[in-house]
Amino acid sequence: MFFYVLMQGAMWLGTQDDPQHLPRAGELQMTDVFGCFHLLVGGEKMSKSRGNFITGDQLLQDGYSADQIRYYLALLGLSEKPSSFDVDKLAERNNFLAGPMNATFERPISAAHSKFGGRIPEGVLADKIVADTARIVARYVKCMERADYPTMLYEVENYARIINSLFNQHKPHDDRRPEEGRRDALHASFYVLKNLMIMLYPFVPETMDRVRESLRLPADVFRIDELGQPMPAGHEVGPKLAYFPCEAERKPKT
Repeated sequence: MFFYVLMQGAMWLGTQDDPQHLPRAGELQMTDVFGCFHLLVGGEKMSKSRGNFITGDQLLQDGYSADQIRYYLALLGLSEKPSSFDVDKLAERNNFLAGPMNATFERPISAAHSKFGGRIPEGVLADKIVADTARIVARYVKCMERADYPTMLYEVENYARIINSLFNQHKPHDDRRPEEGRRDALHASFYVLKNLMIMLYPFVPETMDRVRESLRLPADVFRIDELGQPMPAGHEVGPKLAYFPCEAERKPKT
């Protein structure tokens, strides 16, 4: 904590022609500093001397991606309390990402290509979905300001369930269902999907960048003012890509 807050700032000032000036607009600025409690293993503080530690390199060699590791670490809430790193819980969380969360990304894209010519259909956004989005965006901003990542991520996961609910109720991929309901549901699904992509970007940037490529959105879309802004009807989407790897894909090759 002291190193990063004091020494790194002093080192930055030492590289400047005028060490008295404060960071200008466009320069890196640390406006908030969050400390972290200890990361534990088996209830004890990680220690090289004790040999009870896990490195990022080890997890990468085991087949986990940086995004998977980062997501799990964010859920530990180290800004509030010491927490244990549990490999089994890491795998459990990644099963969720590879299963329900992947389905959230994939289902709208698949339905758009199979039933709507690869484009977002005309549709009406339900008032409740707009209201739920406004609520989650307000909570997102508040939690990010406090570094309350576990609360925020669990709420974002609940928000993601809107897409599966829309598909279960209206089945945009099923021609036998009323077309108006299918169009509205798919239009709303892409609205929710874009918001999810932006909110999850700080935690799983490589994965969300692949979602962005599938949605054919510009690289500068990851901005807070883009939250709640729908993609236009007729927008062409790209193909599904690989998002979170499943367990079989994650295991290292032998």
